[in-house]
Amino acid sequence: MKMDVWTIVADAESGLSERLAAMLNQSFAGLAGQGGEGPWELPGDGGLIRCCLKIGQGRDEFCNRTGHVLAEYTVMERELAQLRQLLHNQYGFRNPIELDVMISEAIGLLDGEPEADEAVAGRGRDKRIRRLAQQFAAYLRENEFLHLEGFIRFRLRDYEAEVKEAAATVAEERLMDRQYEEFVSLLHSMVEWQEVRVPEVHVLHGGGHAFRLLDEKLRPLEKEAPNWAETSEEQAERDSLEVESLLVSRLLAVSPRRLYIHTREPEAQVIRTLMGIFGERAALYPEQPT
Repeated sequence: MKMDVWTIVADAESGLSERLAAMLNQSFAGLAGQGGEGPWELPGDGGLIRCCLKIGQGRDEFCNRTGHVLAEYTVMERELAQLRQLLHNQYGFRNPIELDVMISEAIGLLDGEPEADEAVAGRGRDKRIRRLAQQFAAYLRENEFLHLEGFIRFRLRDYEAEVKEAAATVAEERLMDRQYEEFVSLLHSMVEWQEVRVPEVHVLHGGGHAFRLLDEKLRPLEKEAPNWAETSEEQAERDSLEVESLLVSRLLAVSPRRLYIHTREPEAQVIRTLMGIFGERAALYPEQPT
């Protein structure tokens, strides 16, 4: 019977080749070696992992199982390292805690939304592993040498593009969050030194983009107040950023000593923006004023 020999080249510098070899041998524990350590060996430096076996009819099953381990390693080990490298080197994020959060967000994007039959189909990560496993196994049936990085980069280009897109998406969102935080901080500083012009303003939030501004006697705040008192259909057509900008601009212009925000949606973006800008001057109330 012909001897089957497979050689896999992994990343030797990071120590991941040892991790991959351990994962492969764990999957084939007892198949070879007096200690039941598995058939895969690390013959020397360079990240080489080699297996020599006389398999015969079980060759396809061996390739399938090896392909599944390679897919698990790619998704669970290499994917994390690649996301960290992209976010750190390409997008310039340095804080370890922030990086961990962003990597988790990127993996969430890769996993995708759970489907109705999730219990049957499995999580998005499981699907990704199965898809990659099929491609690894098909290659191993026809080839004895696999350069892991080269295979992923040139034969799994769709997967590589997905990982890079996920990193780019979370990086862009984080940069937008930073710009938003800087913007709110700047306006908060402006409020701190700005002269108070009116004792108080009541912001009546009817939900969504529906706002009314009242003065301390619960009268409409000058002529600008009706601009936010449109029908819900008209409000739905307005750009949320434009509404937020108009509202913030008007409140900065009147510069109230106290800002009372009446809303049942305290977590709405525009409400959080107002609370961030006006700080201790602002207070939330779930009920409308009487």
